[in-house]
Amino acid sequence: MERKYNQGVADSNRRRVKHGGAVNARQGGHEPLYKLWSAMKDRCFNPDSKHYLRYGGRGITMCAEWVEDYAAFASTVGERPEGATLDRIDNNGNYEPNNVRWATKQEQANNRVTNVFITHEGLTMSLADWARHKGWKYGLLTSRWKKGLRGDELLAPPEYERGKLVEYKGELRTLPEWAKVLGVNYQTLRWRLNNGRDLL
Repeated sequence: MERKYNQGVADSNRRRVKHGGAVNARQGGHEPLYKLWSAMKDRCFNPDSKHYLRYGGRGITMCAEWVEDYAAFASTVGERPEGATLDRIDNNGNYEPNNVRWATKQEQANNRVTNVFITHEGLTMSLADWARHKGWKYGLLTSRWKKGLRGDELLAPPEYERGKLVEYKGELRTLPEWAKVLGVNYQTLRWRLNNGRDLL
């Protein structure tokens, strides 16, 4: 793994020289972005990196195009806006074109706070993994977490799964019945419940 990682960096450096880019980031004028790219590769592919366990160690990687070509990475993400850092939209996803954005520190903090790890019934997983384990929408658990729900309340089955009855304004009805009474599409109501929202 380490040999492959180091070889990848060396190959990339040779390509930068071949295409007129300087191996020395200062000479190339892209020092911050090149350092960012190198650090991303390091935590994804280098087992000796102090951050490897939180990235490569849990399966997070970088798309092949970016691994092999710094210029492709730089072209995709563009120049760094002032005060922004590169953020993965899905914290459990990879470094790839559709899953990165330039974000402020606050936006990154908001993204990280939903990636907490929960221990329940002897299992420890992230909210995203718990959602997959339960077969629920991720938004349901993040919404509950932000509301301060913890433990059994956090991981309780959604109301619509309990006998297919949903309570709204003191009344219990099935979801199809609520759809007729409220004049709202059934799938819309189901989506709202799956994502931890009220019926209306």
